[in-house]
Amino acid sequence: MSPPTSTTTTRRRGAAAAVALMSTIAAVVLLHRVVDVDSASAGGGYVVVAPSSTAAASRIVGRGVAAFLLPPHPRTTGPLVRGPFSPVSLSSSSSSSSSSRSSSSSSSALSMGAVEEFVAGRDAATRRASNDAYLAALRVRVDRINDLESSIEDLDDAAMLAKTYEFRSRVAMGEDVDDGPILEEAFAIVREAAWRVVEQRHYDVQLLGGLVLHDGRLAEMATGEGKTLVSTLPCYVNAIAGRTSFVVTVNDYLARRDMEKMGQVHRYLGLSVGLVQSGMSEDDRRLAYSRDVVYVTNSELGFDYLRDHLALSPAQTVLPDGVFDGFCVVDEADSVLIDEARTPLIISKRVPAPANKYRAANTLALNLRENVHYVVDRKNKNVVLNERGYKDCERALGVSSLFEEPSDASGAWAPFVLNAIKAKELFDRDVDYTTLPGGGGVGIIDPFTGRVLDGRRWSDGLHQSIEAKEGIEVSEQSKVIAKVTYQSLFRQFKRLSGMTGTAMSDAAELEFTYGLVVTPVPTALPVARRDYPDVAFRTRDAANKALVKEVLNVGGGSPDGRPCLIGTTSVLQSEAVVKALADAGIKAELLNALPENALREGEIVAQAGRPGVVTVATNMAGRGTDILLGGCPTTMARLKTRSFLFDQGVLGAEERAFYPPPPDDGYYPCDIDDDAKFMLREAAASLRKEFGDGLTAIKFDEILTVATDTTEGDDDPVHIVKLRDAAQAVKETFQEKLAPEKDVVKSRGGLYVMGTNRHESSRIDGQLRGRAGRQGDPGTSRFFLSFEDDMFVIFGGDGLKNVLKTFRVSEDMPIEAPQVTDALNKVQLAVEEKYRDIRGQILDFDNVLNEQRKVFYRRRQQLLFSDPETTLKIMDEYNRETVSDIVKAQTNEDGSVKVDKVLEKIGQFFPSVLPVVTVDDIADLKQDQVIGFLNVAVDEIFKAKVDELDKKAMVCE
Repeated sequence: MSPPTSTTTTRRRGAAAAVALMSTIAAVVLLHRVVDVDSASAGGGYVVVAPSSTAAASRIVGRGVAAFLLPPHPRTTGPLVRGPFSPVSLSSSSSSSSSSRSSSSSSSALSMGAVEEFVAGRDAATRRASNDAYLAALRVRVDRINDLESSIEDLDDAAMLAKTYEFRSRVAMGEDVDDGPILEEAFAIVREAAWRVVEQRHYDVQLLGGLVLHDGRLAEMATGEGKTLVSTLPCYVNAIAGRTSFVVTVNDYLARRDMEKMGQVHRYLGLSVGLVQSGMSEDDRRLAYSRDVVYVTNSELGFDYLRDHLALSPAQTVLPDGVFDGFCVVDEADSVLIDEARTPLIISKRVPAPANKYRAANTLALNLRENVHYVVDRKNKNVVLNERGYKDCERALGVSSLFEEPSDASGAWAPFVLNAIKAKELFDRDVDYTTLPGGGGVGIIDPFTGRVLDGRRWSDGLHQSIEAKEGIEVSEQSKVIAKVTYQSLFRQFKRLSGMTGTAMSDAAELEFTYGLVVTPVPTALPVARRDYPDVAFRTRDAANKALVKEVLNVGGGSPDGRPCLIGTTSVLQSEAVVKALADAGIKAELLNALPENALREGEIVAQAGRPGVVTVATNMAGRGTDILLGGCPTTMARLKTRSFLFDQGVLGAEERAFYPPPPDDGYYPCDIDDDAKFMLREAAASLRKEFGDGLTAIKFDEILTVATDTTEGDDDPVHIVKLRDAAQAVKETFQEKLAPEKDVVKSRGGLYVMGTNRHESSRIDGQLRGRAGRQGDPGTSRFFLSFEDDMFVIFGGDGLKNVLKTFRVSEDMPIEAPQVTDALNKVQLAVEEKYRDIRGQILDFDNVLNEQRKVFYRRRQQLLFSDPETTLKIMDEYNRETVSDIVKAQTNEDGSVKVDKVLEKIGQFFPSVLPVVTVDDIADLKQDQVIGFLNVAVDEIFKAKVDELDKKAMVCE
């Protein structure tokens, strides 16, 4: 028997998890039939559990109703058993034996993959021991950095700047940056600079994180631990060593934000800072990449790499030579290096698309039926036409075969029909994609962040099929001309590092693929968040109702209630939850992939921690931004300052179009006083005087960041000083109002994070939970699931709903048990393994292509940047090698040359040679003679072409 494929393995594990889950549900429902909580004490609620023992049953039943629905009642102090069963029957020896056997059987089903779990546990233990030893060694260096603090504090600004030149000089003289004292001195300098410029001081755990990054590892740091500040440490050290430091983030917003704030620290120490954004010109990109520290998104870096290797002249390239010899730190590394690594970056050119065929195929697909004409494989996102499907399609289209190439060369019908069915069955609007405003076509929604992927398109005609499905104009097709995977791109860096809040689950893959050892860094304060077990319902509607009820129970929507963050996995679901909340009288802020909402991300997140505020968000919830309990006065002050300055006319209408509409006055915690308004008007007048009508949006944001996020300097211009004073006055006003609110939120238990679905990746679930409980704050998390969720339907098996129906489980009955969570975890692990296999296949295939790509790109760059004389020598060498290869390939074993074949091939590579060389010229020549003769002919034609082009160039000049 052949070994099972990865898909088969995934299906078996998913099926086993489904069996375990079904047995758990059966046990849960049977227990509910046996144990009926006193309705008077429970208020009509239920305890739904799956105990592993009699004692456990007694303890669980004794607690009364599940905590998320109602608090325990003082009368529910013991097992309450009714009906034909007595307490004795639950605790008797015979029943205990039976229960034991049942428990053993259930545990056998639930502990599938026990060997793998044991090995994984041993592996995790080994990693923990290695990590502890490594961090212990780093703490010695942290102590030495701390010892330098008092002496560094005494340095003035000029002396701090001089340290950068001193470090560079010492490195140039051969001092070791990695193991020498210069590393600790540089870290101490950066910590002092950060305190002086942005009033943020690196904690000891942040110094640990910086050392981990400098060692070329992946630092796993919890949400709110200040990863952005940590990155300044290794970036500075590598920059003084003469290597460009790249800070790679997941979107333009974060790249710009980090550059504006952390870039001030680097500039204070004499380093140059660059920012690469989508839409920038080649000249601006080239200038940004030439800086000491460069902030850029992963996609922009990848596409610039591809565009450089398609350039026809050096002026069209933007990346400096040896760019990958530098240092790179990837923020949200799991998202970039794992999640997005499933899809390569592609540059394509547009070719005409047969729009009529896409529309016809869409009409045909609408009339085809699942399980009659085709089978849908939702797990692998594929459809397969059956025999009837092929015949009916061929009859409807009037063709003999769907695979027959038509005379107009528009392509066979098969891919058009299959893509139309995929668009119909597997791709949902506001889940997988959204229609862009203003006739912008279809935008792909990233399943891991919930954001629209700018510039990304599905290949092989799928994008056009979805456009036809939506009834919008079918765009041109794409033809791939350059492609690279993130695995190949980032492995080119001599020193690669990363940071994220969730990476241990993929530690082995990160180390194998990128050579990144995942190192968990301890938090500055203990994590106080409480993660409650998942609770599942029969239907999605029932789960949403329970979620809304929980929001009401904790005071969501009321002025003194807990702030709630509700995480969804799709735009469609986020809007459904907002509607359900509105029906219950709760106003919720919506943050999802739709452009009108995504632009307000900073505005929404700044308010998300205020008392009673309810925020509904897709997986993009706060990625890269912290939710502060009580609200963020700094962000609110920035928004108020920006809005006021816009009203004063500091920015033209064209530049203001880059910003979302300002929030209304009700957004802010209070109004600002007349003194603050006067200061803002003074700042606006100073800006107009300084820049007139020439102020751009990018420059304005930079000025605003300097004024709101950095400390004052002796050489600050007047407009910066006035703007800083005005913004500080606004911030102090808001801070005074928000401080008591923070205490209220803490007393209520902090931020409550609720999830509506398990994601395909457990890391995304962990990131959502991590929004609560930052920096030692209190917090809570819980997932409200349903057996209609994709994780159950696709990977759990259809039998789940049948079990629920068999036991007559009502829609509003909550199923809360460790076994349910464990079984779902196993399904999730199976899904993650499936995608890990996909990434592994991409990597294996790309390893072969990458070696060819590197050789080809290296030769291309050599030609592009060489002088004319060297270029001609290289081309002459290539010509001779090509001629030699052609002749040798067409030589018989007896040494005779197939001259007709040789000339045919020569005509393909050197068409200009054919008119001057005939078969008779080389008919009786030996192999070496044929090669020599053709080399002379090719050389003469090539030189004649060069002379012709030189003359044309002289005429143009």
